[in-house]
Amino acid sequence: MNSNSIKIEPNEFAMAFIKSLHLDSSSKAIEQLAKDDLAAYLSAYFLIERFNNLDAQNFNSNSELDWHQLSFTELLNKVSALNKY
Repeated sequence: MNSNSIKIEPNEFAMAFIKSLHLDSSSKAIEQLAKDDLAAYLSAYFLIERFNNLDAQNFNSNSELDWHQLSFTELLNKVSALNKY
């Protein structure tokens, strides 16, 4: 595997993400706060899972063609294929 490959621990990232949120607890019920935290956690967790999968695919690829060698159209197609959020 290429040494430039990045692996982010999804749970650690998601926990850090929800800790960074500044939720206004004075105006919401506990259940709604829990739902907001859960939605934020799951969004961050699955985002990092997708990132890790894409990173692994990119660095495990046998392709000799680097992104800067692609034509604009090829690069645009590659980015469009990856950008499915």
